[in-house]
Amino acid sequence: MVRAGILLPRSTLFPAIGLDILNGIKSCLKQHGIQDEFIFKTDNIGFGIEEAEIYTKAERMLLQEDADLVIVVADLNIKELLEPLFTSFNKLLLIVNMGAGIPDSWSSAPTTIVHSLNLSLQARLTGKLAAIENENKKGAFALSYYDAGYRQVYAIMNGFQQNGGETMYTHVTHIKNEELTLEPLKDFLSENAEVRSLLCLFTADMADWFCEAVTPLQKQFNLHLYAAPMLLEAYQARVSAGNLIGPAIKGYTSWTPELENPANTIYKEVFSMAANKAANLFGLLGWDTGLLLKEIHQRISTGETNAAAIVPALANTIYDSPRGWMKLDPSSFYTYGPCHLISWSANGATKKAEQFKGIEEEWTAFTAEKFPPDTNSGWRNTFLCI
Repeated sequence: MVRAGILLPRSTLFPAIGLDILNGIKSCLKQHGIQDEFIFKTDNIGFGIEEAEIYTKAERMLLQEDADLVIVVADLNIKELLEPLFTSFNKLLLIVNMGAGIPDSWSSAPTTIVHSLNLSLQARLTGKLAAIENENKKGAFALSYYDAGYRQVYAIMNGFQQNGGETMYTHVTHIKNEELTLEPLKDFLSENAEVRSLLCLFTADMADWFCEAVTPLQKQFNLHLYAAPMLLEAYQARVSAGNLIGPAIKGYTSWTPELENPANTIYKEVFSMAANKAANLFGLLGWDTGLLLKEIHQRISTGETNAAAIVPALANTIYDSPRGWMKLDPSSFYTYGPCHLISWSANGATKKAEQFKGIEEEWTAFTAEKFPPDTNSGWRNTFLCI
């Protein structure tokens, strides 16, 4: 029997994020016939801001609940906070998030795994694509005030600039919804006819607003739009809801429902039955966490209790993820997987998905890149949890 603590977040943007992740974990374990081998204790950590509270709740899982492992859905600042505690206890810590952050250092801790959907890696690839497809290499950026606070924005900018792209203009929308506007961007495009590539980062309701606002600009200025993953996710939601007003847009993401592999077919079916809703990215994040738990259970059930021995052993497995596959980097203990190029035609009429070739090389380059400390914003809340 494996005792697992789970510290889940709260979000006004995505109120079901914690439940979806939890349903993903439990659905995966049920599919593999080991759901009864786990005892879960859950708690809520809000938006991931109160570090002292998170530390206390994690410590309580170890001391009072005698947890073999603790899953904390939070960003990388919480990893730094909790690593010494779990190393000293020789207990497993799984930091789970969307991957919008990038660490200052990819150094590993002996009992810590970081599992994400690699949003920043996909943003980097999208920036690279925009530069490669742009003959004059000139582009502009449009992003929300909120999305600008996470390192994924530097990933997409670096991907663009390192491949010859020249950033001519950056438009950051206002934090208040009633003051959102693209008028400054429109003025810039009117005066700079050579700029026809627009790289975009928007999330949730801000992404919904942007799809409406940018569509006439794309027609007026013949824009080529490149999107970060959460904007693509919002576009998918709009189309699924029958809202067919939207631009032609493309970009890389970790997963899309149309992926043709047996693991994805099973995930969509099992998750939708458990959650009474369609499969989504948060459920996927939980499902892939469940794949890690399956391997951990296998080792604990054979008598291995040394967390520092379990973590590197997990890097020897290729996980059968709905994404196509998932691996644990043996040097950093961060998970990564394939990236898929999603291309939508205008108004969601058609959609194409194509897997990126050469992701191992891109992952190596991405994790070797050094980000200046001043690229960290003051945002301390877990991405999407506001």
